[in-house]
Amino acid sequence: KRCEEEARADVIVVVYRLPVIAWKSDGKWVFRWDDDALYLTFGGLRQAMEGKLTLKCVGILNTDEEIREDEKLEITRILEGEFHCSPVFLPQEMRDKFYQGFCKGILWPVFHMFQDATLEIGKTVEFDFDLWDVYNQVNEMFSEVVCSIYNPGDLIWVHDYHLLVLPGKLRDRAPLAGAKIGFFLHIPWPSSETYRSLPVRGEILRGVLSSTLVGFHLFDYARHFLSACRRLLSLDHSAHRGMLGVEYMGRHVLIRVSHIGIDPDRFARALKDDVVLKRSREMRLQYHGRWILGGVDDLDELKGISLKLLAFEELLKTSWIFREKLMLIQVAIPKKSRVSETTRDEISSLVDRINSTYGMNGRVPVVYIEQDITFSERVALYSIIDTLFLTPLRDGLNLVPYEYIISASEGKGQLVLSEFTGCSKALSAAIRVNPWDISDIASQIDKAFAMSREEITARHTSDSSYVSKHPTSTWAESFLSDLHQASEVTGKLVNLGYFLPSVRSVDLFGFERLNLETLRSSYTGSDKRLLLLDYDGTLTSNSESTRMSFAWAVPGTETMNSLQALASDERNTIFIVSGRTTEVLSKAFESISSIGLIAEHGLQIRYPGECWGPPPTDVDYSWLELAKEIMLRYCERTDGSYIEEKKSGIVWHLGDADPEFGNWQAKDLHGHLCNVLAGYEASVISGRGWLQVRSSMVSKGIITETILQRMSDGEPDFVFCVGDDQTDEDMFKCFGSWSSEKVFTCTVGVKPSNAKYYVRTNLDVSHALETLALGKRNSTESVTFS
Repeated sequence: KRCEEEARADVIVVVYRLPVIAWKSDGKWVFRWDDDALYLTFGGLRQAMEGKLTLKCVGILNTDEEIREDEKLEITRILEGEFHCSPVFLPQEMRDKFYQGFCKGILWPVFHMFQDATLEIGKTVEFDFDLWDVYNQVNEMFSEVVCSIYNPGDLIWVHDYHLLVLPGKLRDRAPLAGAKIGFFLHIPWPSSETYRSLPVRGEILRGVLSSTLVGFHLFDYARHFLSACRRLLSLDHSAHRGMLGVEYMGRHVLIRVSHIGIDPDRFARALKDDVVLKRSREMRLQYHGRWILGGVDDLDELKGISLKLLAFEELLKTSWIFREKLMLIQVAIPKKSRVSETTRDEISSLVDRINSTYGMNGRVPVVYIEQDITFSERVALYSIIDTLFLTPLRDGLNLVPYEYIISASEGKGQLVLSEFTGCSKALSAAIRVNPWDISDIASQIDKAFAMSREEITARHTSDSSYVSKHPTSTWAESFLSDLHQASEVTGKLVNLGYFLPSVRSVDLFGFERLNLETLRSSYTGSDKRLLLLDYDGTLTSNSESTRMSFAWAVPGTETMNSLQALASDERNTIFIVSGRTTEVLSKAFESISSIGLIAEHGLQIRYPGECWGPPPTDVDYSWLELAKEIMLRYCERTDGSYIEEKKSGIVWHLGDADPEFGNWQAKDLHGHLCNVLAGYEASVISGRGWLQVRSSMVSKGIITETILQRMSDGEPDFVFCVGDDQTDEDMFKCFGSWSSEKVFTCTVGVKPSNAKYYVRTNLDVSHALETLALGKRNSTESVTFS
């Protein structure tokens, strides 16, 4: 019976406004899909569910026409029959109070943490409980319609801040008491300090917690939500298999962090449309020879358009080149509920000032368009913009950068984004700025202006690939899959609690800072030397662990010069012992063939002056697909993470994920993998910004022993072994019983280690190599790290 119900199951999507546009023509109602409803991108939802589940939708009708009482039945019949949409009919006065009054007047500023305590006339704002009553009434009306079309086994997916208490009202209805209800918030959830200013804070929280699965775009928003649950309702949260959860009223409410995308195919089709191509050609001719910054924002004080103009003005002051070449096309879309005359006047004044001061030869530096623009006009504008420039003070995800990345022409596609834009965390190649720091914004635009075409292409390719791989259809399908399986989550949860657990103090006895004079003295007094050097974080910087910085990490010029000099000495044997692939290492050290290279923690080795040896053939990789499947689930639930497949194993990178959430997920994934792979010849290891599963038959320790055995004419009388993470500890252990006078095992960073010495950063490693390469100095000179 259960299987039959699931086979018949529908998905009921509940939104404030139906994705259908309605109008009257010759006295008859006409309807069509509204695929430009960007906050939901409903077209992507339909695409994800096509051929799998029937999609129904509940919401108010998108029309400005007055709907008579005798028309409602016929409208409902047409919408349900042709569009699978069930309308909620709100009287105009109730609709205005609900949307303009409570949603935009109270919830919007609070949830964006931009609340004013007083009105413009100076009177203190008083919370309007009448508007709260209207908000509840509207949510109740939505619940009635949902209940009328619900069948056992249906999934219900509620969207956005207009319907925060709807899950609770649905749960109160007997037929829906056991329904699977998902809720996704498309705007930020505020900090608990701001959220507590709402007198109805508890009621809203309880409404959301009546859901089975609650979704947020970013972990920041989920963290604020969990903090509110703890502070206001004393509810702790927990983590299990990559999902957060809250125990509420005997139910386990799952918390999911995943952001919506766009429909890339829609934009790819639009770029070939004749209307778009014609408009694009016109603008290219009109602005020929100009370097174009572009912005598409709502006309809203939260979008920071005034700060953008001030930064642009600052840039024009610095150089005649910018005054000659640079221009800004700013589209400001008026929103009836959010347009402040003060904001509008300030923007107009700044535009006039900049154009009157820096306009020349009939050309103005700022083209300001205050109107809504069509989809075709938007795509055409994206195609000619060199750099998208957005400076919101507080924002949700904001899909405009996604649209631009897909629509940008070849050689364009740079992003200068406010760090308060949600998508700036997902688009790792974007230049992030603080919208309040005018001078820094100007310098960052200068940096973008001077960027090489090669780097622009590489950055655009990276972000374009990300956007293409994360369309709305994937987001929707993944969320609904979690909602469908939500009740199957069982087992003991790892309670994270609200405070961090106490940290055991570590006594670093016998652990000292490396002294360059001691190191040099031992080096110059030896004849057979072995240098084992890690790559990432040791020869390269680990100050950032983002995908872009990881991809481009190479040793500095000084480090390479020192390695070249050391490799030219026949008494030295040097190996780079890395987790990187053979291709990466070969390219990085192609100019120094006399250095040995070890790839993937010992899977393959290239002895100095030789070719790469083959990987071992007797290694068991039966665990690889299982580990990959688990990592993919965590990847799906951890924005900014990705998987790197290697010959010896698989790596989960989380450098672009939210730091706190990524750390939680990494700990949970580590425990999960250890449990599942306990019977396999596989090791689970963690590092800064990554977690790897590799064969237990491959390690830096094993390959170090192999190297030592190959040194047939006796062991070295000087060893310098340096690394920065857990994988290097296996190397350090190999020299645990050796004479301390000739062995210098050294970790990068002050932390518990099997190494005897430490340095603070990779720059200290570079100084050490330079010291050895230079050879003897005055014996009276004492050199230590600063």
